[in-house]
Amino acid sequence: MKLFAIRFFAALLATAAIWDGTALGQDSWRRVTARDGTFTVEMPGEPAYITRDVKTDNGVFVAHRYIAQVGGTDYVVQFTIAPPNVDLSDTRKVLQSALDGVAKQLRGGTWENVRWTTYQGLTACDAIGVKNDGTAMRVFSVIKRRTQFNLLYARKGAAVAADADRFIGSFLAQ
Repeated sequence: MKLFAIRFFAALLATAAIWDGTALGQDSWRRVTARDGTFTVEMPGEPAYITRDVKTDNGVFVAHRYIAQVGGTDYVVQFTIAPPNVDLSDTRKVLQSALDGVAKQLRGGTWENVRWTTYQGLTACDAIGVKNDGTAMRVFSVIKRRTQFNLLYARKGAAVAADADRFIGSFLAQ
């Protein structure tokens, strides 16, 4: 089941990274609470909420996304809940595999910077890279209980910015 967990979360992170940016938000920051209460985060504008089915080796699962796009910058919070049969005992390995899956879309096939950290006592990663089309992106990922959260900040230019720090730094998993 570990291989399934790795593939499952790699597929979810990859779908967040290739999101096409069709939702629009307003340029005023506000605290957003997930419909099911699983998280709060500050986003610049009211995000669109969408769900997307993600096919894996073990069935179809739902990815929940909150998306705001302001001035060419995308702010995305995606989460999904792993079924009970998915082994998440090696969280770092699961997160690394997801990063490796997305790296295929990046210049040189690699992240420019990956920082492993602790978030609410849990292993988390904060990665920065540039896609082949020149879009810089920052991805913060953490698994809490059976829920994987991925925050994606993407724009042309640099992924290191005060608004990226505000977005990611404001995230609180419940």
